[in-house]
Amino acid sequence: MLYYVTREASRKRGIRFGVAGMEARPTASRIVNTLKAVFRARITTGLLVVLPVYVTYLLVRFIFELMRDASQWLVEAYITTEFGASVRRFFQIDLDSLKASLGHNPTPAEMVAALPAWMQWVISIFSVLVTIFLLYAIGLFAANVFGKRLLLRMERMVDHLPFVKTVYRSSKQILETLAGDQTKNFQRVALIPFPQERMRCVGFITSTFHDSVSGEELATVFIPTTPNPTTGYLQILRRVELVEVDWSVEEAVRTIMSGGILRPEHLTIVPSGRPELPQRPLGR
Repeated sequence: MLYYVTREASRKRGIRFGVAGMEARPTASRIVNTLKAVFRARITTGLLVVLPVYVTYLLVRFIFELMRDASQWLVEAYITTEFGASVRRFFQIDLDSLKASLGHNPTPAEMVAALPAWMQWVISIFSVLVTIFLLYAIGLFAANVFGKRLLLRMERMVDHLPFVKTVYRSSKQILETLAGDQTKNFQRVALIPFPQERMRCVGFITSTFHDSVSGEELATVFIPTTPNPTTGYLQILRRVELVEVDWSVEEAVRTIMSGGILRPEHLTIVPSGRPELPQRPLGR
């Protein structure tokens, strides 16, 4: 009898100890999960702070180096000529000494590398300014009649090259869209019932006119695709079926190219000129 009681007590104590251990383990597990969630949230917050800055830095650096390299060879060539002898004398660059140390005639890049670090930065910035001036001169040339004719002949020559034609036309359309050359024909931004009545997509009203028979006001709407807004669909809709929004064309293009991530805050799907329908209570 004593053995039975002792055994029964031990079993009960074991059960109690086991329950306590089971209660302790979930508590520890919750603490670990909480710490993991906090750690993951802080890492995510840090990435959201650092990544935009880093991406912006990479983009600015890429554009700067691209514009610098486009004209730096002109500055380097100038330094190696007789016209750049005054620059070499000012910075005490001896071509003979540089040639003896390198074992060959110094290239323009090697001659620039022999300049002080601050002077190399001055040359880089000056090269960027030269690139901007050349782009302005090319744009000025392309705006006149002679330049337009020359560009038209060049495009006709490019059209005879199969692969080059596709790349040139596609890149030109994308750049013209980003630069706003095509968006100047877009009058307003609207939400279109497409591809069905309950859905809305972003479109651009290109023109408005009246039906030849009924006199109803109609609109031609260009519906671009995502993420390439240079292609899309053209539809003719009744003006009252459109939901005109107060977005700018640039905001709409940014929304389309980002897949809706970068959208303006104000957004409604209530058609213009049509009162908002009362909402039906749930469960009816």
